[in-house]
Amino acid sequence: MVLVLACLCAPVSSAEPNKAEIELKFDIRDDRPPARHLMPRSSSRDVYTHYAVLFVKGDWDIYRRDGIPIEAMLETYAGQSMSQLQREIISNQSIRFMDNGTTISNYTYFQLFGVSQDDVQKMVSAFIEVLASYANKEMRRFLKEQQEYQELIVEDEKGIAEKETEQKDLNKRLEDVKKKVHYLSIEEARKAIEELNKTLDELNIEIAGMERKLIAIREEHENIKKNSQGVEQQKIYSSTIWPRLEQMRIDQIIELRVAGVKQRTAMKIRSEAEEFYNLSKKNLDLLVTLDHFRRELSDHQGSLDSVELIIQKPVPEMLPPKVFQNKVTIYPVKVED
Repeated sequence: MVLVLACLCAPVSSAEPNKAEIELKFDIRDDRPPARHLMPRSSSRDVYTHYAVLFVKGDWDIYRRDGIPIEAMLETYAGQSMSQLQREIISNQSIRFMDNGTTISNYTYFQLFGVSQDDVQKMVSAFIEVLASYANKEMRRFLKEQQEYQELIVEDEKGIAEKETEQKDLNKRLEDVKKKVHYLSIEEARKAIEELNKTLDELNIEIAGMERKLIAIREEHENIKKNSQGVEQQKIYSSTIWPRLEQMRIDQIIELRVAGVKQRTAMKIRSEAEEFYNLSKKNLDLLVTLDHFRRELSDHQGSLDSVELIIQKPVPEMLPPKVFQNKVTIYPVKVED
């Protein structure tokens, strides 16, 4: 006897990619099942009355590792209409595998047991719906990865554009600085900065000494003038001491001005060297960042290409389940001799 049942593999939400209606043909047999079929354990043999045999396209061996979510069948439309006994024992239900690759190529063999013929048919419908849910989950996973890689690529391209604009402006500034300096490398500028720092330290010490010397000359001038009493002492002060101190003061002022010019010149040269160094270093950092973005873009583009290839040519486990010839054979667990 052959029964035809429409099984709707509807997605969990409207956003899911797969939706298909499978019209299953149930071949109800009453003869002895083939000897190669796997029977339930002896403790379950008295509970089950029938079992279904079906071939589903694809390598569904993944469930052997991860476990088919049998309890999920209870949440399906067919699962909710199962008998109470079937629902009570379904958590202990075993999905049997025998896919040795010698029966039907690229199909996985399943056996489903039930406490009645009607429950077995509902088990098949619920089982197909669970497989469809898994297929949708797999397709959604790759579609999500596709979106994530697309977003990453947009970010990479945005980052590259921003850094290239920044690099263009930086290179212009660097070219302007190169017109004022003679450095050929960032290392040369670094060494120049170190030498100029030493020169400025020496000049600062020298200037501090000159300023203190000027103060000492002024103080000495005032002290001698104050202590010069009488006509003779005033003559000596005016003719010899004051001219000598004044000449010392003038000489010191000249030296201080010269040192100040050296200091300002050294500071200007150091500033230019620091600008060249900082711009050059920033340019090197930009090159590293740009290289990182470009490598990331290449990696993300490669990953996107791989994901899109999978989406364009999905494996059967990502599509609505396809039962071989849409046929399910139902056998009795026991046959009277």
